[in-house]
Amino acid sequence: MKLRTGNSDELLASILGLEYHQLVSEYVTSVKTAFEKKVLPSYFGIYSTTREIIQSRTSEVAKKILDASNEQLIIICDGTYIRHQKSSNNIYQKKSYSGQKKTPLCKPFTICTTDGYVIDMVGPFNANLNDASIMKKIMSDKNGLSKLLKPGDIVVVDRGFRDIVNDLEGKGLNVLMPALKGNRAQLDTTEANKSRVVTKVRWVVESVHGIIKQKYRLLDHKVDNKILPNIGSLCRIACFLNNKYGRRLLSDTNNTDAIITHLKTKSDMTVNNMAQLVEENGWIRKKTIFKNISSNDLLDFPELTQDDLHIFFGGSYQLKQSICYLAELQNPDGSINIEYLKENEILRIHIKSRHINKKTYHIFIRYIPNQNNYASITDHYCTCPNGNRTAGCCSHIAAVIYYARYISRIIKPAEILTNIFDCFVDNLTVINENSDED
Repeated sequence: MKLRTGNSDELLASILGLEYHQLVSEYVTSVKTAFEKKVLPSYFGIYSTTREIIQSRTSEVAKKILDASNEQLIIICDGTYIRHQKSSNNIYQKKSYSGQKKTPLCKPFTICTTDGYVIDMVGPFNANLNDASIMKKIMSDKNGLSKLLKPGDIVVVDRGFRDIVNDLEGKGLNVLMPALKGNRAQLDTTEANKSRVVTKVRWVVESVHGIIKQKYRLLDHKVDNKILPNIGSLCRIACFLNNKYGRRLLSDTNNTDAIITHLKTKSDMTVNNMAQLVEENGWIRKKTIFKNISSNDLLDFPELTQDDLHIFFGGSYQLKQSICYLAELQNPDGSINIEYLKENEILRIHIKSRHINKKTYHIFIRYIPNQNNYASITDHYCTCPNGNRTAGCCSHIAAVIYYARYISRIIKPAEILTNIFDCFVDNLTVINENSDED
């Protein structure tokens, strides 16, 4: 109850009809101690895990897309955070304050398999340590993760591990990490395709963090500092319970082979043909050659089935994101504005970034008219950081393709919030700051 609700001891005592709220703390401590002594040492953590257990928890999608053999281990590593109160201990306060999140927190570190089975949750660590520093500490334990892994095993990480990639590769490990954009506007085609393959495997650890915090609300709340000495054990208990009773995270089970084949075929491409065409013709700057039309006039654009969409997008993530973009892209009558180049069957659409209001991305899509299969979308390009990819596509391109298929079923997400406070702005009295009378 303490983990699941995150309620205070006083409230739990009231719910359970206990005379003193201190009893709640005693019961929690008793159960936690039992887990630490009798359950976790034998059934959870790096020291109780074998290579065979991890191999049995590796998804077929990960094996096929990474071309991994049965002997190779595939693990995913990432840090998460738990917010807590500000401390009166100035020494700890400096260690616990996160400059990125602007709040005091500690960092548990998750090691999981490709189906969401948590091998171990290590720590927590201080907030002033980044993921690379934490990984270095973990790998320094000769009886821990470094003993479990062997040369040739695959470690999937995010960009926060860039400072330790060379160390891991020096141990013979294959490190998969999304490409770094740096000061460039976009990743090139090869980098964007490789990054898509990595995210196809790495999404699991993000979902695990979300599920753990959703199920066990104590870990999602701002915890009291008095709980901090026990927060590591509570995290490990929550992960053990999720391993035991939670569902495994398996995606694209119905179209696995088709999706993997499509992604691997497209990921071998080193050049985005549409991007080259756009650059050579200067179509981002030129406007006169494109004819303005409405989506209601575009009657020959391919309508893909649900399976076709999953295969073309490389999974379901872009499907979910596309609805959010369409909510802003659509006109009041449900149509969208499109620019059309007839002789090349190319569409150009402008979509605003969901992060920066002033940022607009330009989308180009070439298609074969009146052919309703994913092969009829021959080329696509977007000016967003990941828009150069040919393996799958970004969410901006997915929004347009999704619109053509489900125009009659699109419901704007949280539409009630769009103009919720506008009435308080429209009726404000405008005061002339230079007028003495006002």
